[in-house]
Amino acid sequence: MNQLVKFGLAVGLASLVIGCGGSGNSLTNQPNARVQFANLMPGISSAKAKVGDDTLGDNILFGAVSENAITSNSSKDLTVGDTTFDNLATLEDQVYQVEHRYTAVGYGTSPRAILLIDHDKSRATNNTVGIRATHVAQGGPAVDVYLSAVGDSLPASPSFDALAAAATSSFSEVPVTGTNEYRIRVFADGDTATAIVDKTVTIDPRDRWSAIIYSDAGETSGFNILMVKESI
Repeated sequence: MNQLVKFGLAVGLASLVIGCGGSGNSLTNQPNARVQFANLMPGISSAKAKVGDDTLGDNILFGAVSENAITSNSSKDLTVGDTTFDNLATLEDQVYQVEHRYTAVGYGTSPRAILLIDHDKSRATNNTVGIRATHVAQGGPAVDVYLSAVGDSLPASPSFDALAAAATSSFSEVPVTGTNEYRIRVFADGDTATAIVDKTVTIDPRDRWSAIIYSDAGETSGFNILMVKESI
């Protein structure tokens, strides 16, 4: 085989290797994990977060979520800080698996803590949207979460009943509306008189989202919701 043919084959094979799967941080041919960080820690106006040696963000505002960062498949610590990367909370020895996407949620004051949500990347079934709830309002009551179309009255029963702090629900699938708008109402468990959160969100058909309930002193009720998309 002449040298020109050999060179052409080598270049072609290299192109195939680089083109397969996801890549990031100089790692090729690997569908590496994606991780983002939500800063829901009261009193921390700007957070920094790292997973292993990979930076998730160094100015993640309170009530916001960072961009996704790519990290290799391995066991590593996720560290969060304000002036440093590790002075607030650490989630130790978590395995970040290939082809998975995660949202790490920093929350609470005493102690500061991190809860990891492993995304469901699949689409919801036809003519529905998928919503699940995560409760990270540390010290807050268990909550009932009601899902409905915007103009509908309160459903007879909650989609998520008595969801405790530091817990994540399974998905509830809600019929698609004509406007793609949905109403999420959160009450202290057993109470339907005064909603602690009443939020209208826009969700495209078949998408899956997490509704993360957190403590927010800037709101009259002291609670708020951050919506995070899970499906691709």
